[in-house]
Amino acid sequence: MVVFGGIYALDSDDESAAPLISASRKPSSRAPSLFLTPRPWTALYNNRLPVPHDPKARARLGLIQRLLPDDVMAEIFKRCAPADVSRAACACRPWRLLASGEKVWERHCRLAWAHRENWDVTRAVQRDRFHGSWRRMFFERVRVRTEGVYVSRNTYIKPGVSDWDNVKPVHLVCYYRYFRFFATGEFMTKTSPRRLREVYKTFKSKYLASRDDTMQFGGYEPARVVPRGTADANARETPRTADRRTAVSTSESRFHLACVPAHRSDGSFTETHAWLRLRSTHPGASNRLDFVNLAMVDGTLGDPTPPVPHPTEEEWAEVDDEGLAYRRSCGVGAKRYDGTMPVRELTRGLNTLVFVPWEDCEEHVLNNTTEQMDFFVTG
Repeated sequence: MVVFGGIYALDSDDESAAPLISASRKPSSRAPSLFLTPRPWTALYNNRLPVPHDPKARARLGLIQRLLPDDVMAEIFKRCAPADVSRAACACRPWRLLASGEKVWERHCRLAWAHRENWDVTRAVQRDRFHGSWRRMFFERVRVRTEGVYVSRNTYIKPGVSDWDNVKPVHLVCYYRYFRFFATGEFMTKTSPRRLREVYKTFKSKYLASRDDTMQFGGYEPARVVPRGTADANARETPRTADRRTAVSTSESRFHLACVPAHRSDGSFTETHAWLRLRSTHPGASNRLDFVNLAMVDGTLGDPTPPVPHPTEEEWAEVDDEGLAYRRSCGVGAKRYDGTMPVRELTRGLNTLVFVPWEDCEEHVLNNTTEQMDFFVTG
């Protein structure tokens, strides 16, 4: 006897069936007989059942749901920010179903990675790595967020001047680094002692940012890594002269930021470079940027530009060290600038950048003063 999920097949060669077969009967050559286990639900197969209609259900919908059809609401969700779509999905069940549509997240994925890859590459990644789901790709693949500003809060102790009332005083100095990114591969940055609620409007408006003399502009791209064993000056090329076919190892979470050179009247200039690692504290967040290196390269018009110190693989891996932020704040390994080095690698003021949406800039915890919060743990 052979059993296949409730289907029993009997033939004369089965040992358990041998006692039931008469010895005088010859084995039959006919096909085995089949016995099906009763399944009542099979009677519902291929039968179209009417969907129950509740006449009061439409009356319970909101005014915007009664006036606009679902396809129009889907087009509205396509043009909303991803955070707004997620909030709308929490409002009611119909909007949750609309916000889960693949067409909605396809447009968000197109905008999220348009600065770094072609649309064909994005579709190939969605097909091969995320099983054809745009929504899953958007929430699981890191991306640079553009609907807010990345902020880092840095503090250090500075000795003060002694007087009759204060003997050996010290001051807790606090300053911030701000970065805003655009989907075009551009960014703007600023280092300022002013708090978040005082400067975020400048970053939100391109007109105000263009009138700020302390604002720096530049572009960002996926970072390349110097291979192991070649971390010398000859292997650290500038982005303009680097050969993309050699020593290229990129990652989706690693970025190289290069500011527009600041020129001076004597013909000299300074380029600022930063290398950041993007990560998330929860799925779809992409809300942390870890500093790997920050360097300033000096040069003169007409002379060869000094090599840019691209981080090695060991330096990228060191970002995961829990004690790195503490060593940086204590000045371990700090290099003092003597006024002659063409390349200066900074080791202070490299705390992790935290993403803050525009609507949270006024009340965010980073607006607290040093009396309210002496140190901020990013997590």
